[in-house]
Amino acid sequence: MLMYLAQLLAPFSRLLAILFLVSNIGLWMSPELVEFPARAYSGMVETEFNVTMNNRLFGGLISTIHLMILSVGLMAVGRIFSQINRGEWHLPSFSKSLKRFGLSLVVFTLLIPVVQALMSLALTYNNPVGQRMITLDVDASTAPIAFVLLLVGALLTLMASVMMRAGEIAEDYEKIV
Repeated sequence: MLMYLAQLLAPFSRLLAILFLVSNIGLWMSPELVEFPARAYSGMVETEFNVTMNNRLFGGLISTIHLMILSVGLMAVGRIFSQINRGEWHLPSFSKSLKRFGLSLVVFTLLIPVVQALMSLALTYNNPVGQRMITLDVDASTAPIAFVLLLVGALLTLMASVMMRAGEIAEDYEKIV
């Protein structure tokens, strides 16, 4: 069952990483749909802002860079599932991929407020003086999710480090015996 699941999840993880990036770029390039990612990333629910081509390019660039961090982690998850499918559990590359995924979750989560501030600036820099803004919206409904992502990412990073160290110890032991 585990092998079958890993066989399905390896390409799914990679596809998800690509879909996140492609759909993000598509939303930013569509004049009809741009308001959805703009408001979601900036936290500016009722604020007026311009969505000129420059605003869309800056907003798209900021959100794409942020999503690339998550996509790197999802590609690492794809590698992990591929290794599980092949029965390769205790390889240094398995630990490296696990660590890469954990770190991507940590960095992605920690950058959320930075991305939000940059996005609000990117969307309002064409506004008249006095109507430009930098926002930081702490939402009580998403904060628990962010904390859980941060903890899971830190835990995976720590587990990967322990696995790497255990592998080094096992390798040293084999050389002695």
